[in-house]
Amino acid sequence: MRRLATLLVLVHATLVAGPAGAGDAPLRVIVHPSRTDALAVPDVARIYLRKRRFWNDGTPIVPLNREPGSAARETFSRHVLGSDSARWAGYWNDAYFNGIFPPAVLSSSAAVKRYVANDPGAIGYVDPADVDDTVRVVLTLDGPGSGGPRR
Repeated sequence: MRRLATLLVLVHATLVAGPAGAGDAPLRVIVHPSRTDALAVPDVARIYLRKRRFWNDGTPIVPLNREPGSAARETFSRHVLGSDSARWAGYWNDAYFNGIFPPAVLSSSAAVKRYVANDPGAIGYVDPADVDDTVRVVLTLDGPGSGGPRR
């Protein structure tokens, strides 16, 4: 009986806590250090939805996403785009039909940082630990209990 009670407590704790990785990890939205544009959450959303395609100086914007299903992509999608990444599949199917390609996908924060550090047109999001002086942070997305995105 005691074993059953322990099992029920563990199952309840798992269901209340949610799946592993359900919490939002902090992220930093980064650009090349030469980029001086100021960006707020709505600006970044427009960039990632490909509604804004050029920087103020006319340089094409290259938005970089993390891989589908990654905690970073889900956090970014919720905080910047307003819902999980699965909701955007239909949007990108329609956009692709009209000749608009979704953001490129890279498999790690380190890869995103390297790309952004070498391309003045790029924008991406990374784990805070990956930020250094080769990139510039333009937006901070905080983790759980932080009140969400802030500039």
